[in-house]
Amino acid sequence: MSREAAGGKIIFDMDGVIIKEDCYWDAAALTVWELLFSERYLGLEPSPDLPEFKTGVSAEEIASIRRIILQEGRVTAFFKRRAINSNLDLAFLVFIYQLMSLLRDLERSRPPGDATAREAALLAGGGTFPGNLQRLSRLLKPIYASRGALQFDAVLRERTGSIRGEELLAYFFTGLTGEQGRAGGRALVAASPLWSGVRDVFQEWYLGEEKFRENYGREPSVSGKEGLLHLAAHLLPSEEIGQTLRRLKEQGWILGIATGRSWPELSPHLEAMGIRNYFERASIVTRDQVQKAEESLQKIRAGISLGKPHPYSFLKAYWGTLYNDEELVFSTPPQPPPGKCWAVGDSLADLLSARGMGASFIGVLTGPLGAAAGNLFRREGARVVLPDMTHIPGYLGNL
Repeated sequence: MSREAAGGKIIFDMDGVIIKEDCYWDAAALTVWELLFSERYLGLEPSPDLPEFKTGVSAEEIASIRRIILQEGRVTAFFKRRAINSNLDLAFLVFIYQLMSLLRDLERSRPPGDATAREAALLAGGGTFPGNLQRLSRLLKPIYASRGALQFDAVLRERTGSIRGEELLAYFFTGLTGEQGRAGGRALVAASPLWSGVRDVFQEWYLGEEKFRENYGREPSVSGKEGLLHLAAHLLPSEEIGQTLRRLKEQGWILGIATGRSWPELSPHLEAMGIRNYFERASIVTRDQVQKAEESLQKIRAGISLGKPHPYSFLKAYWGTLYNDEELVFSTPPQPPPGKCWAVGDSLADLLSARGMGASFIGVLTGPLGAAAGNLFRREGARVVLPDMTHIPGYLGNL
């Protein structure tokens, strides 16, 4: 039976295109700060320019923590250029790099043949969270005291070559555990208690105590976090966003979404901006659906990962229910007809995901790289680079 998507479709990433990512970056920075300096985890002594750990942080303190840990956005840009799309991945990578740096210093402090550093590295990637970090704390505090403040800009000098996306995630993780080169990709990382522990801390900061309890059905590890979700803002005035989407609908386009946000994280923004009805519900793909597909396909390929830059979310948003998940992932559905599918994004991960499913990519310069993303997008084959999403109707209308 012939299966064809009806009409042309435009699929939007959300963060960095319509919604500001600032609150996600704040959550990433706060996660790293807590894991390094809370007594529940490593319990290091913060440098004078960072506050002592607490859950009641002011907006000024959050801005300061993010500025120092993410180095005025340079650390964020470093990973975004290497196709790290998720800000949870960003938090994980920044933390394990600092942990890896401390373990390197521990190894240098030990006599040849001493196995302490090796055992500590294996403990970092395994064990029970947060017990593994608490045990590491006893080994690392003397090292930290002798070396001084952490260097959050050190990762910018890390030579990663052409490694990007999930390979980069595995590269850093196996570097931490002393198993560099071990195969496994994200599955190897996701199986680690450290990964799930970092995820929970990140979600506690982003969702807040009440919504964390509501979403996960359990208590957060630390009480008192108000959450950042309700502070997320739009990149452009709601009127301009709505007008842009309305013009695209009038041009005959079906509109979809492929986002790393869960539905509870996305829905309030769509409602607040009054743009929910511009998008076809079957063409909205969130993190919930990606995770559900990963779980259902484990029996075929253990450890499968479908987050961007994998093309699954764009494929699902384009084809909807015409193809099931197994067909989308393993059977390579036909590419959309030329000019019938456009993907809009602000990151390399978006571009690679769009390329993987045969969509034409529109790069916008409203993400963390700003105007600097233009050359990256053009080099990687974007069809067009625009200042922001409001320019899309004019561009497509003139083709």
